[in-house]
Amino acid sequence: MRLKLLVLLLSFAGVLYWQDSTSDDAMDKYISDYKQFQAQADSATKFADSLAQEIIIADNEARAAQSRASVYSRQATELKNETLNLMDRAQLLTETITDTLQLARQILPLKDSIITKQETTITTQDKQIQELETAILKKDDALKLALLRGDSLQTVVNNIPPAPKNPNRMFGIKLPSRKTSFVVGVVAGVVIGGVVLK
Repeated sequence: MRLKLLVLLLSFAGVLYWQDSTSDDAMDKYISDYKQFQAQADSATKFADSLAQEIIIADNEARAAQSRASVYSRQATELKNETLNLMDRAQLLTETITDTLQLARQILPLKDSIITKQETTITTQDKQIQELETAILKKDDALKLALLRGDSLQTVVNNIPPAPKNPNRMFGIKLPSRKTSFVVGVVAGVVIGGVVLK
């Protein structure tokens, strides 16, 4: 009976030792994996921070281009209005002046002014289009950088190492603390030692 009790206690102690040693291995592996993850997370955070700065720069450049495009838009509108006024004056002169020579003297400079205004309007609208294209490109750059930043952070989140099994549970049963196990082991050793020596 004593021998069976001794074998049973030694078997239980062996299972506890085996379970404790495998949980230490799992915990050591987890700590190693977590340190590696932490290094990757730090690197990805720095990369994401640098991308955030680039996103701000690209966004500011897009806003500046949009602002310049708005200025060109206002200038083009003013030029169109001036051209329309000149065209109205030319039409009015054509309708009121009957002398061909006098009409030519007044209309030709007016027509030249109309042509100049139209050319200036076209040039201004070309600049507006260029600025709008720049704004779109910078917005695209900002969007691509934002997506890249999000992907890099998502990769870090996806690579979090899985936690090891709880070393304080065996077969779903909560194990006593290490101090309690030590005290019980010492008491059991003393009791068993006393029983065996009798």
